[in-house]
Amino acid sequence: MKFLAFVLFNLSLITFSFARTEKEKMIRCSLKNIPSAQSWVNEQYYNTYDKFKHCAVSCYLDLRCPRAQVGLVGILKEVRDAMGYGNAEWADIKADFYGLKLVRKKLAISDDDCARKCDEKYPQR
Repeated sequence: MKFLAFVLFNLSLITFSFARTEKEKMIRCSLKNIPSAQSWVNEQYYNTYDKFKHCAVSCYLDLRCPRAQVGLVGILKEVRDAMGYGNAEWADIKADFYGLKLVRKKLAISDDDCARKCDEKYPQR
């Protein structure tokens, strides 16, 4: 069962990488920017708390990509973790959506705003 879920998850990512329509291209934006978002968080900020990272990466992506697709990527990441590839936590999804909320409410309009607001909510533990 885990293998089937893993195959389906990865097939969906491959499908999105060859996107042709606008809806398909939207998730491509998030997938394309995830490595730079992770590098930004890991290199620029001392906070290594997992919830901070979820919040900051989601906020960073939301400044660049469609919000619904950023939220979907966060959920898919937790689904992948639930299949045994990580530690799936409901709190991670909540942190992802807090990052999205920061941009939606215009509390974060830059990468630094994202980091500062996420650090206030999820300080170093």
